[in-house]
Amino acid sequence: MTFSNAMTEFAGSLPGTDAYVKLRQAMQLLIKEDAENAVVYFLIFGFARAYVMLYEDQEVSPQFAEDNQKVMLGYLNILGDALKQHDKAHVYNAMNLVVNQYENSKKVF
Repeated sequence: MTFSNAMTEFAGSLPGTDAYVKLRQAMQLLIKEDAENAVVYFLIFGFARAYVMLYEDQEVSPQFAEDNQKVMLGYLNILGDALKQHDKAHVYNAMNLVVNQYENSKKVF
């Protein structure tokens, strides 16, 4: 499993909690396999976990699910690009960017 594979799988999934469950599982695996970047995976794990906890028993509109999948894909792209650089400074800056974007968002997960 790679971050890129997890991102591609999430992007190709139907919007909804099942996609977040799979993303969360992928991040758990990556935390174990790539301890050097565990903080990246843990951040996404937390977002995915929160989405599932908040919405798995609720009906959400297709537009809501699609919009939030796009938000998550934005975060995944930022972090994925940073991980490809193999530079801790890029990863750190990407993490800060994602956290700041999240803090300025609707915080749906």
